[in-house]
Amino acid sequence: MTSTYRLAERAVLMRLTAGLPGKSRKDRNLTENVKSEHGLGKASGAWIKQRWPDWALAPLEKLVNEARTYHLAVTLPFDAGIGILPAALIMEYSDKMRDFRSRFDNLRDAHFVVKYPEMIDWAKAEHNGTFDASDYPAVEELMASFYFATEPLPVPDAAHFEGTLHSLLGTDADGVNMRVADAMQEAQRELMRRLIDPVKAMAVKLAEQPKEGKDSPVFRDTLIENIKTIASLAPKLNIAGDPQIDVFVSEITKLTRFEPDTLRKSVQTRADVQREAEAMLAKMAAYKL
Repeated sequence: MTSTYRLAERAVLMRLTAGLPGKSRKDRNLTENVKSEHGLGKASGAWIKQRWPDWALAPLEKLVNEARTYHLAVTLPFDAGIGILPAALIMEYSDKMRDFRSRFDNLRDAHFVVKYPEMIDWAKAEHNGTFDASDYPAVEELMASFYFATEPLPVPDAAHFEGTLHSLLGTDADGVNMRVADAMQEAQRELMRRLIDPVKAMAVKLAEQPKEGKDSPVFRDTLIENIKTIASLAPKLNIAGDPQIDVFVSEITKLTRFEPDTLRKSVQTRADVQREAEAMLAKMAAYKL
């Protein structure tokens, strides 16, 4: 489908960035000692030492990964590190990211800062005579290494800065508009992939024969929940306003009408839903954007 909408009317671009203190350091003295002791060449390698115990950054890394997973789920691809956030999801996204940022700050202060002396004690014991105090400055000096931010960006529109396009971007107005149009088209392809993937997973899993001693194939409840999740998101991610996407959403939602245990216990129900999933796959695969 060729959209009559301009991307700037339906979405913003959103960048998520997050950072933590570096986890390792090159120990130059130890590297040279090892090379000298074993007669190694200059390019033979380097000694990289672990700066923190595993538990030091683990909860912060887990939170950042959770935030990135959410960001990727509710945005569509535009460019490296930048996603297309539909207007319908801006409020929800803002609320979620405020919560992630608050939790990030709390973990930094209540976990990392409070336990920083323990981390230094760990490093002294672990690195023994190779401990380098310069790797462990006052905790206040490390605060700039912790960051979590979202940055909304306007969708490029050649009409706004046509006079400086070539000097700034090395392209002309048509090139910018084409780049945005391509991104919108790719976003719709990505949305179709997100619709197809969980339906395909259902069709494949429900077609499996039970293992010996089992009455049904083993599958998790997420087999159904994943379809429900994308069915709830897809109308908001449909930035092109493609009515066929809404039709597909309505149809795949029917695949979730049975509880997982019903599918596990009923051979006939499982076979019926599997055939419906296969039919939906064929229909979606045949659709040309």
